[in-house]
Amino acid sequence: MESMLRKKISIVYMIIVVVAGCAASVLAIDYMHKGRHSAAINTEDNAAIAPTCGYSYSRVEGFRYIKPLFMVEPTCESVSFLPLKKSLDRYLTAAKEKGQLRSASIYVKDFTSDDWMAYNPDASYHPGSLFKVVTMISLYRMAENTPSIMSMKVTCPAKYIPAEKLTFESRHTEPGHTYTVQELLRNMIVYSDNDATTLLHNHINKNIFRNVFSDLRLRKPDSIPETDYELSVKEYSRFVSVLYEGGYLSIPSNEAAMSLLCDAEFHEGITKQLPSDITVAHKYGESASGDIKELHESAVIYMNNHPYLITVMTSGHNTEDLAPVLSDVSKMVFDHMTASGS
Repeated sequence: MESMLRKKISIVYMIIVVVAGCAASVLAIDYMHKGRHSAAINTEDNAAIAPTCGYSYSRVEGFRYIKPLFMVEPTCESVSFLPLKKSLDRYLTAAKEKGQLRSASIYVKDFTSDDWMAYNPDASYHPGSLFKVVTMISLYRMAENTPSIMSMKVTCPAKYIPAEKLTFESRHTEPGHTYTVQELLRNMIVYSDNDATTLLHNHINKNIFRNVFSDLRLRKPDSIPETDYELSVKEYSRFVSVLYEGGYLSIPSNEAAMSLLCDAEFHEGITKQLPSDITVAHKYGESASGDIKELHESAVIYMNNHPYLITVMTSGHNTEDLAPVLSDVSKMVFDHMTASGS
């Protein structure tokens, strides 16, 4: 009897040890996950706060029975980016002191780990030609229901007044020429052609265009385009992120959109100092209001099969002075991602 009692006690002890070990493992994993993220990284006192960090989820609205999930992201920044954030702060502070820069905001997301960081995330900017990505998303959404729209022909009026030329624009639509929607779409993304954009806006479904914003939890624009619309760097990054992660459009549409962005001809910003063998899907945008100029760029960097997203938004008094800021910031982020083994 005593022997049986000892056996029962041993079994109970074993169960307790196993349960305690499992609990310790769960707590350790949870601690490591939480420790990798912080709610905010303060560049002023270099302090990192690490509370409980959850995830934010975005779903496509407008369906009766389903709400497809298209974007998931940790709600807290990763402390792994703290050294990079300090370096960026020093560089941007120096650029401001010498008059090259008025304001800058940066967002970086590692698509493999979902870790991210944001510098000066509360500042708002006029996206300019970055909104051409939204036009592209809207057109591919339309084409999923009506594939023939991409082959529809559009003629640029012979007396068409060209849009104001951008600082870095490389090509204009020719008055009197006829193009397919697909050709205009390519001109808009690859060459940042404002005239192609205007022609496409004449044929776009405005509800689909506005719904792209609301689906991404952003305010719907009052008009297309709304020139006074402002976004933060993190808010704009959602448009590029959903294209890469592929949950908003069909897979073929996402692939086609990213392929166009890979052909973009602007090379004075994010791509300028990167190795020539690195594939980059990117779009730049510029705007001006009085003597304040803005230049921005958002890109997916396909670094050794370990892609990441970078968006840089800047303002100053000279557009040409802002392009080197995009380039330098991009190189600093690339070096960090390379050194960290990402």
